[in-house]
Amino acid sequence: MQKKKKNLYDFDYEEEEERKLKRKKEKADKKSASKKNKKKKSGKHGQAETKKKYDDEIIIGVTRVPERKKANGTNSPTKRTNQSITKTNKKASKDKVNIEKKDNHNAKKIKKEAKRSVYNYDEEDYNLQLKMQKKKKRIILALKILTAIIVFVGIICFCMLSPIFNVNTIVVEGNNIISKEEIISLSGIKKNENIFKFSKSQISKNIKQNAYVNEIKVSKSIPDTIKITIEERVPQYMLEFGNGYVYINNQGYILEISNQKLELPIILGISTKEENIIEGKRLEQEDLIKLGTVIKIIDVAENNGISNLITTIDIKDSENYTLYLESEKKTVYLGDCTNLETRMLYLVSIMNNEKNIEGEIFINMNLNLGTEYPFFRESI
Repeated sequence: MQKKKKNLYDFDYEEEEERKLKRKKEKADKKSASKKNKKKKSGKHGQAETKKKYDDEIIIGVTRVPERKKANGTNSPTKRTNQSITKTNKKASKDKVNIEKKDNHNAKKIKKEAKRSVYNYDEEDYNLQLKMQKKKKRIILALKILTAIIVFVGIICFCMLSPIFNVNTIVVEGNNIISKEEIISLSGIKKNENIFKFSKSQISKNIKQNAYVNEIKVSKSIPDTIKITIEERVPQYMLEFGNGYVYINNQGYILEISNQKLELPIILGISTKEENIIEGKRLEQEDLIKLGTVIKIIDVAENNGISNLITTIDIKDSENYTLYLESEKKTVYLGDCTNLETRMLYLVSIMNNEKNIEGEIFINMNLNLGTEYPFFRESI
């Protein structure tokens, strides 16, 4: 029988012959131990014989001396072996992951190469195939866009033709001078017509043809309501125009030409030509500058409680603005309107002193010199 070759690196298992020798020795030890036990029982003076220690004996046939186990159980061969096995397993798992990644990469590469060589294409055929695929994708994208456009157009057509979206309500707010009916007429909106037919910008443009309209806001409430909010210009002064009057606001906009006289101050002596007096337009620049002075005169007069007495303001001579107070039957030569508040105080004082007496008040001198003072001259 051929002898089994000894493995010098196997520390956990012994060879067959070594095991047999070990068993024989164990049997011999047991027999000797039993004999000693009997002697102990029958020994002199009843003293027990001490046990024989085999810890330091050399066992024949054992390839290595077993290490003594520490109290805390560390550094045992079994534990070291388990640790080495765990490290080996971790390394093996990492190697396995790396191998799988390489395999996946190689599989993709092989698949790509196989795709190129499936029909034994050469380089030109492969490029042609790629171009065809890109062209196919573009066609599909174009079809999707076309479909979206068709759907969108269909929705628009439905909204434009459906009676659900016909105008049923027109709301007008902020108007005091212009009537609601006039605003709706100017807007061009008609009931029972599609709401999407009317452009908000066009509605605003149409309504702004009226000079009284300063600002306008148009909003739509789907499905059937249009709301128009108006900010109007307010007439503050009048101009004489033939047999009628022209209403203007404090920005010089010509609002209306009418035969009706309003309870507003009349401005005389403007330089704007008659052919340029058109509703919606403004006065010429020279008149706009003078209008600024007129506004100051009215504001100071209002602070002194006499603005309602001023019926006419002549602005022809910018060095000598002239006021006419119809109820008081007095003409006031105000001068160039420097030191306007001081001039107005003189005017109020003279009016109180010359109550109900027709005449002229002169305040058109230079008040800073102190050589001349305002005075009243009664009409003869």
